[in-house]
Amino acid sequence: MKSTLISASNACVRRMATALLLISLLGLAGPGFAESDNPSKPDSADGPTKARWSWRRASLAELAGIAVAAGGTLYSEAAYGDPKRPNWTSTNRFDDGIRNALRLDSASARDAAGSIGDGLMGLLIAEPIVDSIYTLGYRDRNWDALWQTSVINLESFTFTALVSSVAQNSIKRQKPFIRECPDGSCSNEQPNRGMPSGHVAFALTGAGLYCTHHAYQSLYDPATARAICATSLGLAAVDGVVRIMADRHYATDVIAGSAIGLFSGFLLPRLLHYWSESEPEKTGAKSTSDDSFLKHVSLTPQILNGGGSLNCDVKF
Repeated sequence: MKSTLISASNACVRRMATALLLISLLGLAGPGFAESDNPSKPDSADGPTKARWSWRRASLAELAGIAVAAGGTLYSEAAYGDPKRPNWTSTNRFDDGIRNALRLDSASARDAAGSIGDGLMGLLIAEPIVDSIYTLGYRDRNWDALWQTSVINLESFTFTALVSSVAQNSIKRQKPFIRECPDGSCSNEQPNRGMPSGHVAFALTGAGLYCTHHAYQSLYDPATARAICATSLGLAAVDGVVRIMADRHYATDVIAGSAIGLFSGFLLPRLLHYWSESEPEKTGAKSTSDDSFLKHVSLTPQILNGGGSLNCDVKF
C-alpha cells in the first residue's frame, strides 16, 4: 500500500499546483479585481497612479545586511557545506514512528518524492518574486513599491539561507536514508545535513512572504489573495510530507525548517517594515522612515519571589 502513496501524492500536488496557477491567473488578470483596494491601478491615460510606500523603507544598513548574510551563507557552504562525520546519529520514537508510516518502499518512489519536493520549493520561492514583479512592476509601473518589496523578499530569503546553512553545518545530523546504506553508497546525498530541512524553510518563507505582502498591500481582490495564500501554505505542508516520504528528513527536521520559514516569511517583514499600526494602505495614514522600531518595544520589570524578571512586549 505504501508503494502507491507516491501516485496519490503526485496527483495531489498536481491538483494543488494547478489550482494555485489558476487562482493566480484569475487574480492577476482581473475578473475579481477590486478597484477601490488598489491605489496603484491606472486611472487615466497618462499611466498608473504611483502610491507612496507607506511603511518603513529599507535602509543602506539593511542592504549591507543582505550582502553580509549572502556572503556568510556562501562561506558556510564553501567551508563546511559537506560534513563528513555526523554529530547526531541517534533517533527517537517520534521520528521513527513517522518515518515508518510515511517512508516509501522503493528507491524509485523515494527519488520521485524528492523531485516533487524540489519542484514545490522552487515554485514557492518564485511565487512572491514573480507576483510582485507582475503586479507592482509590469501592471502598475510602481517601481518604488517593487523595489521595497524586492528588498523585503531578499531579506527573508537570505536570512533563511544563512540560518539553515549554519544550523545544518553545525548540528550535522545524519539523514534517515543513510541507515539504509551504511557502506557509504549514499555519500553523494550530503548525508549529515539533516537538521533543519532547508526545503521546508525556503518553501514556507516564500509562502509566508506572499501572504504577508497581500495582507498589507492591496494588489488585487482580497478573497483571491487569501485563496492563494491558503493554497501556498498547503503546498509548503505537502513539501514537508514528501521530504519524509523521500527519506530525506525526519519529522523534527521538518518542524525546525517550518519554524525558520514561518519566522522569515511572516514575522521578519513585519518586524522590519510592516509594523505600522495605522494600516496605511487602508486608512491613508503614512509612516516615515524616521520612525524607530524601539517605539514599539516596551520593557516591564516584574518582582518575583526570590528574584525578578524583565518582560519584553513587541507590537507589530
